[in-house]
Amino acid sequence: KTRTVLIDRVSMDAIIRAIRQEDGASLRRLLAHSHLNAAVAEGNFGGQQGVQGTAQAVSRGLGNLPAAVDWVEFVSNYLSAFGLGAGQGGQRQPYEALLAALTPFLKLFREDEGDWLVDPMHAVVHALYHVAEREDVEEVRRGKKGTKLVDCGDQLRKFFSVSLQAPNNPGKKLAALDIVNVSFKIYFRLNTLRLCKNLIRTVESRQFHHFESFPIAQKVTYKFYEGRLAVFDEHYEEAQEALAYALTHCHAGSKKNIALILKYLVPVGLLLGRLPSPNLVREYSGVLSPYLPIANAVRTGNVGAFYEAMDAQRNRLVKDGTLLLLEKLQASVYRRLLRRVYIVHAQMEPAKAAQIPLAMYEQALRVAGVTLDMSEIECTSLHGWQTFLLRCVSRVSRVSRHTPRCHLCRRSCPSHVSLATSMRSL
Repeated sequence: KTRTVLIDRVSMDAIIRAIRQEDGASLRRLLAHSHLNAAVAEGNFGGQQGVQGTAQAVSRGLGNLPAAVDWVEFVSNYLSAFGLGAGQGGQRQPYEALLAALTPFLKLFREDEGDWLVDPMHAVVHALYHVAEREDVEEVRRGKKGTKLVDCGDQLRKFFSVSLQAPNNPGKKLAALDIVNVSFKIYFRLNTLRLCKNLIRTVESRQFHHFESFPIAQKVTYKFYEGRLAVFDEHYEEAQEALAYALTHCHAGSKKNIALILKYLVPVGLLLGRLPSPNLVREYSGVLSPYLPIANAVRTGNVGAFYEAMDAQRNRLVKDGTLLLLEKLQASVYRRLLRRVYIVHAQMEPAKAAQIPLAMYEQALRVAGVTLDMSEIECTSLHGWQTFLLRCVSRVSRVSRHTPRCHLCRRSCPSHVSLATSMRSL
């Protein structure tokens, strides 16, 4: 293959034309890692000789264009990163070659008066992440510690800073949210979630571009990670709001993304007492199948079925990262069972509806297949009963030792709300 064929097959003429015409959308497509990886797979790059040929072609194509020197340095290093990534020779690793392309690109972004480089910046940011991730996976496979994603996070902070400053054009701030989203992805991979909060504070600040002005896909991704972070912080109402936004605005054809959102939205909804709708269950039965037995157990207050479902789906839930979240539903199942016991007891003894014999609750648990030593439980106030419920997740609770096997009696705790009021909220 001649060098001319090599350059044509990587759409070099199209890249040069996009630069000269300031066509950001076309340049983004041509620089996309998926496009370049496909070219590499076809054997379109060839080590250092290809780098030199690329630099010469860009230089000839741009001529006396302002900042042509920076463009030559950026394009040649950027494309060489993917060529070297195909394992066809050269002295630098792909990530190192890509790092060499960042400095000239940031200079171009900073000094250009227009905002047409916002789209190409998206391509560069995603390429940086994917190359770093690929090299880290390879390092781990060799028994070494991957360091590229950590460095990638540091590099993205430079991109974020430049985009927020929006030199020469406020429209450049529209590059910021995508950088935040890729940074989220890195921090979740590295389990450095504390860094996410700094980004969220910046997005919510006045310095940031108005949220609704960003593309819908970027907003959906941001809300997804914001919801996951709220789950981690146990702010379930905030998580519900963010994940519901992501689900509502996600493209209907993006089944994979919808399934990913539901993986976290459904458990959060269960914690808040909101079961998935029948239509949602039917449409995404494959995704929701691990959660349906758990949801049914929560809905019916079947403690035994809850533990069975959790045990049966444990491996899947660990893989999905939702096991710890769903384990918090134990208290909800016990409360739902208590509500059912209350309803039955109120029908049997209306005059004593607010007084539930603990033996009745013990019998209900036994029917559900759960053994609880109620002889160790004493409760003289609503607060004590709530303490029992919270500690019931360990299946054994000790509250006080004053009146063994007493009833929960409203008259014994006049400073608290009635049990009937409490039951209606379950």
